[in-house]
Amino acid sequence: MNQARLKDLFIFLIGLLGYVQVRVIGTFAVSEVIILLFTIFIPIKKFWHNPYYRKYFLFAFVWLAGVLLADFWNNTPTEDAIKGSFNVLLLIAICPFCYWALADKPARYMYYLLGFAFSRLYNYYFQYHDYTDYDYQVWLVYAYYPMAMVVGGLLYYYNKKNLSYVVVLAFSVWSLFHYSRNIFLVQSMAIITLMFINYISRNNKDFGRVFSRRVAFYIVLLIIGLYAVSNIYSTLAGNGTLGIQAQQKYIRQNRTKIGVASGRGDFVTAAYLASRNPIIGYGSYAKDKDKVSFKFGRQFDAYKEASHWKKTDLLAGHSYILGAWVYAGVLGFLFFAFILYLMWLFLRKGAIVKQPLLTGLLIYIYFKFLWDILFSPFADRLSLCMFVSVLAVLMYNTDQEKQQYLQQPD
Repeated sequence: MNQARLKDLFIFLIGLLGYVQVRVIGTFAVSEVIILLFTIFIPIKKFWHNPYYRKYFLFAFVWLAGVLLADFWNNTPTEDAIKGSFNVLLLIAICPFCYWALADKPARYMYYLLGFAFSRLYNYYFQYHDYTDYDYQVWLVYAYYPMAMVVGGLLYYYNKKNLSYVVVLAFSVWSLFHYSRNIFLVQSMAIITLMFINYISRNNKDFGRVFSRRVAFYIVLLIIGLYAVSNIYSTLAGNGTLGIQAQQKYIRQNRTKIGVASGRGDFVTAAYLASRNPIIGYGSYAKDKDKVSFKFGRQFDAYKEASHWKKTDLLAGHSYILGAWVYAGVLGFLFFAFILYLMWLFLRKGAIVKQPLLTGLLIYIYFKFLWDILFSPFADRLSLCMFVSVLAVLMYNTDQEKQQYLQQPD
């Protein structure tokens, strides 16, 4: 077996252990332990020539500086400060490995995702969780979510594009019956984007240039799609098609002052908290001593949809980007803002079509991470680093190809 094949299998194994979790100081994956041990055998600075990944690496230190500053300024308890710093330090430590894993073969990302998809299923069925019946319904969807994207990506890889759309959309519709409407929204946007990419790349070699010229049309297309998908959900939830619980939830949310946005009450509250202390932040695992979250939610009647506001002692931070901003101040915000910038460059530069068979998988993952950065609590360092790695590698390869083309003699 050659070295390339061994590396494929090794990265699959890393994905397979990516959601097998242990708790020491904080929660981390078994694969992260393996990566830390293996990192001593790879060139640490291998990624340094890639400007996109180098900046991502440096922005991670900016986030760490924000954590240390916020914890010092707010006199954060030692245990919480250690956990907050450890979270970012571990992300920094696995960066070199993630780039090494994909630098020579971006398509190897599929091996990682396939392993990770099995890992999520293992975590759901075989690791202990203190779930309510409602929680089990919701987390069932997220357990199968990676596998649905991998299957859709593989179908796209083998040029079964329409079947890929059907599989991912069918899973998204199924998720509606298990109280997870965001997947229907996110993956509908992904499918619209794939159709748009296929349309403009069909007869144009310079995808990046054409995309930049038509970005306004693309945004309008997404807005129309978002409106259509929202109306579909409203109709299905409102008439009881999605079940009585979904109907009751929809009715309750519509009666609040912020409507269905109350379903993302933590996001709204986190934005409010960040606006009150935008520079330094509140420190790692900051406690809601004055019940600010609950009081703010009550103003909009949103606390009825987020009853844990009355139980938890933590400030709301239910978003990669807003959570980092609330706990680590503006320096934490800058890290995830830079990732969003990289995601925008990835489309604008046309790197998405440099390996056409991977385009489907990457777009499905792309929109999942877009949602997570904006609306989900930060939990998976390894998958984030692997995602940014594949973006950085493909963008760097795109730049290299363009430079070589320009240097060719006439």
